[in-house]
Amino acid sequence: MDKKAKKVEELDLATQEGGALPSEEINLVKLSEVNFVVKRKEKFKKSKQRKIVLENEEFIKEQKGKFDEAEQSVAKQGSRKKKLTNIFFFVLNLVILAGILTWNILTEGFVPLGDLPLHGWAIFVLMILFIGEQFSEVLSMSYLLKKSIGKWRFGLCFKVHTIGRYYDSITPLGTGGQPFQITYFKKHDVPMHTSLAVPFAKYIFSQIVWTVISFVCMIIFFTSSPSASNGIAVVSAIGFILGSLLLFLVAFLSISKSLGRKLVVKILKLLQKMRIVKNYEKQYAKISKYIEDFQSVVKQYMTSFKDFVILFGLNLLKFIFKFAMPYFIVCLFAGPQSGEFINYFVMGIMVELASGCFPLPGGSGMNEISFKVMFTAAFASVGGGAVVWALLLWRLLTYYSFLLIGGAVSIYDFSLGNRKYKWQKRKEQLEEESRIFKQEQINKFRNERNKRRRAQSQRL
Repeated sequence: MDKKAKKVEELDLATQEGGALPSEEINLVKLSEVNFVVKRKEKFKKSKQRKIVLENEEFIKEQKGKFDEAEQSVAKQGSRKKKLTNIFFFVLNLVILAGILTWNILTEGFVPLGDLPLHGWAIFVLMILFIGEQFSEVLSMSYLLKKSIGKWRFGLCFKVHTIGRYYDSITPLGTGGQPFQITYFKKHDVPMHTSLAVPFAKYIFSQIVWTVISFVCMIIFFTSSPSASNGIAVVSAIGFILGSLLLFLVAFLSISKSLGRKLVVKILKLLQKMRIVKNYEKQYAKISKYIEDFQSVVKQYMTSFKDFVILFGLNLLKFIFKFAMPYFIVCLFAGPQSGEFINYFVMGIMVELASGCFPLPGGSGMNEISFKVMFTAAFASVGGGAVVWALLLWRLLTYYSFLLIGGAVSIYDFSLGNRKYKWQKRKEQLEEESRIFKQEQINKFRNERNKRRRAQSQRL
């Protein structure tokens, strides 16, 4: 039938050109067959359009469900009960920090900061590293956003990043930031799909790089460090296993769908029997949706080798900037440390892995203890009292600064930023309406002028 349809098109073309059709050609193509081909094409076109509409409706419905879930999470965070819980955790965090610092002062002795031989150049380097870490995060998110909407929005991405880090810092295991990032994007006119995809894609790339870099550092630590047998090393190993297990599991389930589905069912049923999982159907749907999101991100952002290299590099820079800080913190109090950069870099990774096992926001308690265990020997030349100040500086750069910056951005948005954005949006709408009205008036004037000229030419 396709050949006959092609023949019909050739005959139509010949007719349009005014040529005469041979009688044998007309006999080859019957009128009924021509009608059948035309109807079949129209039916196929309508069915294809209907399928596309249904797929789009299903996709929009799915995206709206995910966004509604994020909004519910944000609303839950904004409830009075959740606010009190966050305040409780924040106060508990401060109490734990104060307790650990008091214990350090009692055991090591208190040394005033002015009595320590500080090396000022290290402070300057630490500030550069801190800014570099934040810039890498913002640039990574901005790049993901540009790939979706076609333009850079650094200011928006900076706010989204700081607000996300703020809510990660006040929620157990750092789980509260992503819903706020999604809703913040959407409220600032980013399409729904992009609002959902960008924070998740950033998290996926960050986890991939973190798994690679922490695995390499674990090998270096356990093969070369004399303190590889201490308790913090064991906790760090557990933290690495727990942190990378989810990523590997989701990647495996995405690659092997049939086997992965069976594995998920068996694990969830086992956990249900152990009464760890209460609602089997809900958890299965949640895991399936997470895997679908992972696949979508992989398809959207990892199919391009260039995009993968850029995003991998930016996230790698972020971790390099962050875990170079312990070396320069030691340099600040004890002076330059020749040949120790890699050692202190790896030790910083181990501290982070160990604190990942602790459920309190920011790994409070375990982070301070593991830092003291790992770095006390580095301050032996200036006395143990320097460890207290080094610990405070480390926590300020890696945790408390995000509470301060994120809190300041939230207060600014609440008091002025949101209203300013609405004013700016309204201004742009009015300018666009004014531009359209002006263009309509110009077109109207031109049409009337052309009519007058035609009338004049006819009179002449």
